[in-house]
Amino acid sequence: MIKKNTKAIFLDGDYKGEYDWKGGIPLSKGEVMVVTINGKSLEYKLTKKEITCDAEGEDQIVDVLYTFNLE
Repeated sequence: MIKKNTKAIFLDGDYKGEYDWKGGIPLSKGEVMVVTINGKSLEYKLTKKEITCDAEGEDQIVDVLYTFNLE
């Protein structure tokens, strides 16, 4: 079975921080995500995407790490 872990890191702005995303979101480097927080819309660009897979054992563990910067 494939088990997927997705983490997003926002490096700046009002949404700055690390977040675990249950289920994940399929994104490509360069895409822009608009995040609305406290009535304010912020445009974040996906600047880095890292994917690793641990294929040891019965299950495959896939880790996806997204890094975003304000546009």
